[in-house]
Amino acid sequence: MEYNDEQRAIIRRMGEISARLDAAMEADRAAHERVSLDIVNLSAALIAAIQRSNEIGTLQRQHGDAFREFLDTL
Repeated sequence: MEYNDEQRAIIRRMGEISARLDAAMEADRAAHERVSLDIVNLSAALIAAIQRSNEIGTLQRQHGDAFREFLDTL
């Protein structure tokens, strides 16, 4: 299938978002391995997990938006 310039730009953007999403999820997985949840660092670990979750959610929404935009061009 041939894509026009607009579609290729959207596909490229979706690829960039996917790469950022993969990196964020890998960082989240690695952080879970590093954290030992004792009483001293529990709140810091929880705040960090919430921040990572927010980033992943934002990236997922961006990817979904770009995919819907791409579908609109078909």
